[in-house]
Amino acid sequence: MFKERLLERIVRMEKDPNYRPDVLSVDVELQSILEYVGKILSTKQGSAIISYDFGIPDVTNFHDTSYGEYVENMEKSLEKTIMRFEPRLSNLKVQYAKQENQSTVMHFKIEAELSEHNNIPVMFETAIKPDGKVAIYE
Repeated sequence: MFKERLLERIVRMEKDPNYRPDVLSVDVELQSILEYVGKILSTKQGSAIISYDFGIPDVTNFHDTSYGEYVENMEKSLEKTIMRFEPRLSNLKVQYAKQENQSTVMHFKIEAELSEHNNIPVMFETAIKPDGKVAIYE
C-alpha cells in the first residue's frame, strides 16, 4: 500500500520528476492520513459523489435523541466512516472528549495504529464546530 493517496502522488510527480512514493517517511504518510481524515470529517454524508456514506452525519440534527445517545452515535459513526475510508489506520478508537469551556464544539480523541508500520500508535484530536467545520490537532 502506498503512503499517500493517488492524487497526492500525481501532484508530487508533476512537481518532482525524481519522486519515489515507495521511499517516503512515516511522517509523510501520517500527514497524508490527517489531511484525508479532515476531508472525511468535513464532508456531510450524502453530499459526496464517491460514496453516499462518505463523511459524517449532520451534526446539527439530534433533536430526537438525548445528548448522551447522540454523542455515542457520533463516536460510532466517526469510527465506522474512518475505518471504511482510511485503510492506512487500524485498531481505531474514537472517544468523545468533553471540553468544559466549549459547549458548542464537539471534541473527539482518535487513537489508531499505522497499518503498514508494525502498528505504530497514533493519536490526534478533532473538533467539530456547529457550522460543520473541522479542525484536527496532532
